This record gives sequence, C-alpha cells and structure tokens, in this order.
Amino acid sequence: MSKSNHHKLSAQPRQHARSEETRRRILSAALEEAIRVGLHKVSMTTIAARAEVGVGMLNYHFGSRQNMLLELMSLETQKFWSQMALPRAGRCFFAYEAAIVGVYLEFLHANPKHMQLAEEIRRYEPELYQQGINDRLQGIIKRIKDGIDRGELPDMAVDEIHTRAHLIHGAYTFLGRLIEDEEYPGDEFVIGVVMKMLSHGFAVNCNSNVRKDKKE
Repeated sequence: MSKSNHHKLSAQPRQHARSEETRRRILSAALEEAIRVGLHKVSMTTIAARAEVGVGMLNYHFGSRQNMLLELMSLETQKFWSQMALPRAGRCFFAYEAAIVGVYLEFLHANPKHMQLAEEIRRYEPELYQQGINDRLQGIIKRIKDGIDRGELPDMAVDEIHTRAHLIHGAYTFLGRLIEDEEYPGDEFVIGVVMKMLSHGFAVNCNSNVRKDKKE
C-alpha cells in the first residue's frame, strides 16, 4: 500500500468522528432552541449560529429542517425510554411500580422541559408520539399480567387489564404536571400516594357490584 493510500485510510476515521461530533453539536443546539422557543419556531439560522456552523452544514447532515427536527424528536423519545428501563431484580409488582415512578420523577427533575417537548411531539409528530404511548402501555400491560401470574394481583379480564393500564399511564401525565407546581410535596410523598392508589385499586374484587348490576 502506498503512503498516499495509507494516509487516506487513516484520515477516514478522523473525518467520520468529526462528522458525528458536528451532528451531535447541531442536534444539541436544536434541542436548546426547541426548549427556548418551541420546536415549531426553531430556525435553521439560529441553530447554525448556536452550533457555530454554517446553515449549509445543517442541510448537508440532515437534508432539511423537518428531517433534523424528526431526528431530534426520535432521540429525545429514545433518551426517555433508555432512562426508564429498570431491571426487575425480583421485585413484586407494587415495589417495581414504585421504583418506576421514582425513576420517572428523577427524569422529570433532570429534564424539566420534557413535558413541553412531549406535547410538541404529540402535536407535530403524532405517529412518533403515539408509538411511545403504545410502547409504554404494552409495558404496563405486561407488568400487570406478570403480577397476576405470580398471584400478586387478582385475576381480571383482558379489557380490565387494558383499562387499568391506561389509568396507570394517565398517572404519569398527572405527575408531569404536578412536578411543575410551586407547592410540589416531594418525591417520597408523591410515590407514597401513587402506590396507595394503585394498591387500593387492585385490591378491589373483580366481581364487583357494578359488574353484577351490568349483567342484570
């Protein structure tokens, strides 16, 4: 191999690393702008200035503003799910749910603009947003079914499992709003209240009077 070819090959990894670093810098700048003014208001010019690159560089890496914002939203969704992944480590249903609520609250403290971005993703990329919702619901449904199989939860019909999963999921939206309140009572208190509601709710006999009345 000639010295010229060897030099070209050795330069390729460095160029690729610089290219990836530039992409990360642009996406980081786009996120900062999205938090500052909202996803729908970010401009290529402002992002380029914040990332200290030319506007042409944004087009080179992403092709368009829409592609860049879509990648940003996908990364933010992945970031959320990666931080929400918890090992079961032999925990029972309620202990595991408490741990998940705790991790979610930690995530919200560390990412105070998450709810704002999530709402914008829902508005401007509904399919991406819905996919995240579906993934979360499937996770909750699986945890409920596992709890039933282990005898930690009462047996229940599929429709009831799905309905309870939606109610649990709704609690996450509630927490996202609650944590922004000036009178937020603290994580420990909130986790305790959520788990009390869950444990009381699941303790209800599935053959309740409501169901009997419905049959009659």
